[in-house]
Amino acid sequence: MLLGKVIKLAMTAQSDFPVDVTVREPELAVRLEAEAQRAGTDVPGFVADTVSRFMAHEDGESWTTIVGNIQRTDDPGYAFVSTIMHARLDHKCEQHA
Repeated sequence: MLLGKVIKLAMTAQSDFPVDVTVREPELAVRLEAEAQRAGTDVPGFVADTVSRFMAHEDGESWTTIVGNIQRTDDPGYAFVSTIMHARLDHKCEQHA
């Protein structure tokens, strides 16, 4: 799937990421669930919010990290969303309302 399509699906809470992460990164899945609950939303909504914030606010350095992660995987879409989610949970990304 093209990266643009992955971004669109993630931004509209239609991504498979919430399901995929439970298999690929169970620890991240637990963190996402807890953070989504704290934010008063579900995991798909939290992912959508995070991707939307990234697209609106992040800089070239963040994109460099994304591109590097995408180049090292056979699933660029998952790598894109995973990198952004890790950054948000580690409080390394823009968190404006």
